[in-house]
Amino acid sequence: MANPERPAPGQADIAKTVTLTEKDLRDAARLFRLLVDPAMPGNGIAGLFAPPGKPAMKEDREALILRARNLLSSRRLRKQYFNRDIFGEPAWEILLALYATEESGARLTMSKLAEWIEAPLTTVARWVKALEEQSLVGRVEHPTDRRIIFIRLLETGRKALDGYLAAIVR
Repeated sequence: MANPERPAPGQADIAKTVTLTEKDLRDAARLFRLLVDPAMPGNGIAGLFAPPGKPAMKEDREALILRARNLLSSRRLRKQYFNRDIFGEPAWEILLALYATEESGARLTMSKLAEWIEAPLTTVARWVKALEEQSLVGRVEHPTDRRIIFIRLLETGRKALDGYLAAIVR
C-alpha cells in the first residue's frame, strides 16, 4: 500500500522546480562569475548591476575618460585664475589645504601644513613665501606665543579659489 504522505516517484522533483526569467538567469550567471573569479574583468559589484548587453568594463572606461577630460580641462582653467608659476603641486596643495580647513576655523602652522600635504617643511616654507608674494596667503602671529606663525588664505586667494572651483563644476 502506498504512503499517502509520500509523493509518487518523480512528483517530488516537480514540486521543487522553480522557473527563472531571462533576467534571473543573467543575474545568476554574473553572480556565479563573481564568485568564481572576482578579479576577472567585468566582475565585481559594477558587473552585477550592468545592463544586459553592455559590459561593466566599457562603462568604467567611459567614466574614466570623461573624468580625465574634466581634470585636463580644470587644470587648464586654473591658469585663468592664478599665475602659472605656482602650479608645482606643493603650492596647489597648500592653497587647497588652507581653503579646505578655513571653514572649520582650524589654523595651520608651517609644520602642520607640511604634515597635512606630506611635504618637507623646507618645501612648504619656500612655497608659502612664493604664495605670499602673489598675495594669496599670509602669515599671522599667535596671540600669545611669538614663536608660532599661522598661515592663512588671504581674500585674493579665497576669491580665486572660489571662482576656480565654481567654474570647474560648470
